[in-house]
Amino acid sequence: MRMEGMSKPMALSHDIFPKVQPHIYTWINKYGKNFLYWYGVRAELVISELELAEEVLKNSEQAFPKRTPSIYGRKLLGNGLVFIEGEKWAKHRKLANYAFHGESLKNMTPAIIASVETMMKKWKGQEGKEIEVFHEFRWLTSEVISRTAFGSNYLEGEKIFDMLKKLSIILGRNVFKTKIPFINKIWKTADLLESEKLEEGIHDCVLEIVKKRENKFVSGEVDGFGNDFLGLLVNAFHHLNDKNMLSMEDLVDECKTFYFAGQETVNSYLLGLSCL
Repeated sequence: MRMEGMSKPMALSHDIFPKVQPHIYTWINKYGKNFLYWYGVRAELVISELELAEEVLKNSEQAFPKRTPSIYGRKLLGNGLVFIEGEKWAKHRKLANYAFHGESLKNMTPAIIASVETMMKKWKGQEGKEIEVFHEFRWLTSEVISRTAFGSNYLEGEKIFDMLKKLSIILGRNVFKTKIPFINKIWKTADLLESEKLEEGIHDCVLEIVKKRENKFVSGEVDGFGNDFLGLLVNAFHHLNDKNMLSMEDLVDECKTFYFAGQETVNSYLLGLSCL
């Protein structure tokens, strides 16, 4: 149903639900707002009633655990905020909250303005030509995230963004494929082999950025690891208290989460605003 829906051109309309989720759209019309279906060997409940959705999102009693990620989802975002729960989630969320609270966001304003001005200057030089806005906003969000959260620039994070994009494409084409349990122990698909290579490449790139931050501190260029998101993660990695310490894997996974999730969500939001 999805392949059929995506194979046809769409009219200029905001009614995208039947196209991007044709199976869910069809089943809601056929079975009602709430129904059960099978995803491979796992039963899943779809709810569309606002009251039930609100109940799930509250999750005050921890009655609704997060969905277990697929092998490709895990490689894309690792064991970051999106997937973890409990005390570990609280610890990681506390770091993110500190990095992105109101005062910190105010301090990011000059860097954001500089990035937007760079983009606008580039656009002025292309007057009369078509501009691929989606691509431009992707660059803008990547630049802003690199500057504000990681103290670098788009060129430094370009490899990471590119590899995360490739991983998301692999995830997309495998999301509806039913996996045979334990088959990966015996035989690996081309997608799995490529995703493992990309995962390793992202890991190495993040370690390189972390090493640069550590070297600046060791050489005396700066007094600490910094107050941006990366600085807080590196500081937690070197923390002497085991309770507050982050492992290197946790550090890398949180970087992957914010590089990818931050870029995709803000990019889509900007694109939506530009269409209004």
